[in-house]
Amino acid sequence: METPVSFLNWSLHKLLKTEGDHFHKASIKIIFCLLAFSLIKASIVIGVAFHYQQDLQLQRAVVMLVIYTILLKFLLADKANMRVVAHVMVWLGLLLIWSNVFLFAQSINILTLQFVFMLILGSFCIMNPRFGIIYSVVATLPVILHLVFGSKLHLEGISPNELASPGYEMMVVLNFVTIVMCHYLFQQSFKSNIEEKEALNKQLQVAVKEANLAAESKSEFLSTMTHELRTPLNSVIGISQLLMQDSHSREQEVSLQILKFSAENLYSLINNILDFNKLGSDKLDLEDIPVHLDDLVRDTCLGLRFQAQQKEIDFVLNIDEAINGRGIITDPTRITQIIYNLAGNAIKFTEQGSVSVDLKVLRVNEQILKVRFSVIDTGIGISADKQEAIFESFTQASVSTARNFGGTGLGLAIVKRLLLLFDSGIQVESAPGAGSTFYFDIDFKLHQGPADSLTEGPEADFDLRDLKILVAEDNHMNRLLLVKVFARWNNKPEFAVNGQEAIDKINSNPYDVVLMDLHMPLVDGFEAARAIRAMADPLRSGVRIIALTASVSDNLSYKIREAGMDDFLYKPFKLNDLYLKLRRMPV
Repeated sequence: METPVSFLNWSLHKLLKTEGDHFHKASIKIIFCLLAFSLIKASIVIGVAFHYQQDLQLQRAVVMLVIYTILLKFLLADKANMRVVAHVMVWLGLLLIWSNVFLFAQSINILTLQFVFMLILGSFCIMNPRFGIIYSVVATLPVILHLVFGSKLHLEGISPNELASPGYEMMVVLNFVTIVMCHYLFQQSFKSNIEEKEALNKQLQVAVKEANLAAESKSEFLSTMTHELRTPLNSVIGISQLLMQDSHSREQEVSLQILKFSAENLYSLINNILDFNKLGSDKLDLEDIPVHLDDLVRDTCLGLRFQAQQKEIDFVLNIDEAINGRGIITDPTRITQIIYNLAGNAIKFTEQGSVSVDLKVLRVNEQILKVRFSVIDTGIGISADKQEAIFESFTQASVSTARNFGGTGLGLAIVKRLLLLFDSGIQVESAPGAGSTFYFDIDFKLHQGPADSLTEGPEADFDLRDLKILVAEDNHMNRLLLVKVFARWNNKPEFAVNGQEAIDKINSNPYDVVLMDLHMPLVDGFEAARAIRAMADPLRSGVRIIALTASVSDNLSYKIREAGMDDFLYKPFKLNDLYLKLRRMPV
């Protein structure tokens, strides 16, 4: 905290201690320097003028001496007086210049030019550029007028009265010293400021480096934790999908639905946290995949319908007839995520009544299908003053919301950011106790290929008996899952528990496709893929490699392609997605 100086202070050092900015310090020093030399010069003028009985010079010097003393006292008493003192000094300087040209010397001598130069220098150094220009014009104006009009501007009856020697010569020398000192002080402040900025830049570079290391560490931590969380989750969801395809009693079926729904809820929560991190660093891009929009939305709403049934509220899905059967190009994962978050929120905050998801065509032509998505509920509603805040990260409409309804406060923030990637935005209409309507519009490109290319078909028709598959996977539970999955598809894959074993197996036997886990002991999936691509036999080096990963590290897609792999699939995966990846031609 600054300690104010006493009003009786005469020490420049004490005043400078109250100021931290180098340029402000320089301004104070320059003003002090100008005042100190002005006092010396006024004292010299008084002595010379008194000796040679130059009354006008004597009177002017006495007045200036008194004023300069008062100004010096004001400056040293409080740095806040600096601006006023500076302006008064400039006005006094202008008075000296004008009176020299038209009253005392009635000519342009070296003293006058020195005063003009000092005033221009001082006004720019201790004031802002606007005042510097104004005062510079006013200071040079009498010189210009005298050059143009000459003796016409002399006052009648008053003879020139220049300061007598040696006072005149002493004033010239002191003016030069003043000019040099002002330049020196300003240059010193400029140098100190540059050195300070360089020191701050070095600190900033160190801070940025540390921040980058922290970000990399966080990214690596998220990647590792994601792998550790999603790998066992892959087994849970996969087994639940397999079990639900078998016949069960009604009670067992309900239990399996609860298991699958809970696992998918956990998967959705993990994805929300990870996607929020990626959206915040602008590292999430949309995919362009052909899908049937109506099938995508219906599949998304299956789990939501079950969630609504658990709360004994109605769940309604209305899809415009013009959408049915139309293929579009979009990112199905992100569309699913948006609908799931919005409708999931609606169900969570609705205790009775209904939740509906409506899709309506706004415009359609040969290339574009514009659809309005609406999620309508009869829940608690949102007050007008909270409708903007709910889209902020970790924010809910009230402090009791998280306690009463749960949630992380990330869902709507992610929806808002994802819609920006679709060049869209979320709108809300709501009032407390009257429910809410969230809606947004998206322009989809229509798929121009054959309609049957978008049809996945029932899982019972899947058959992979013609493929020789190698699975490189170190997790025992995931291997058991894949054994069961491929058995249903009439296939018995071979397994490798690490990358080196996968390389050895491919060296011995050719395969049609390799499912390559990325995180394995000894040799990971990236190194194994590079080693396979480097094999001399084109039959072995050209094998199709699909990466299986539970990681969401930055630039993962690029790293997979760079390692020579053809495609990738995130864990946990849907069985249909795995089948389509295996059947899809190499990218």
